[in-house]
Amino acid sequence: MKNSILLFYIPCKNKKEAIALSKKCIEAKLAACANIFPITSIFPWNKKIENASEFTILLKTIPKLEKQLSKYISKNHSYEIPCIATTKFKVNKEYFNWMNTILVDG
Repeated sequence: MKNSILLFYIPCKNKKEAIALSKKCIEAKLAACANIFPITSIFPWNKKIENASEFTILLKTIPKLEKQLSKYISKNHSYEIPCIATTKFKVNKEYFNWMNTILVDG
């Protein structure tokens, strides 16, 4: 797919962690942009149904950085088993070029 990027979906325990992890990924030139928003998660953990307030990061990167970014997130995330989900998106040419300038040429 031409002009394709990856969008990473990463829930974090709080806003502070989400901001810190986002900044680290951008400073390491593994992601070009992060969006952070509050969510409520419901999931089974230790034989109980948990209800947690979290903050989710949407990180935008290029496909060739997928493995590096996944490893970086796993290493720097506070959760024992973090959710690191990805999906591919097509973006406008100008945004795609900007991302490549930031992540490849920069």
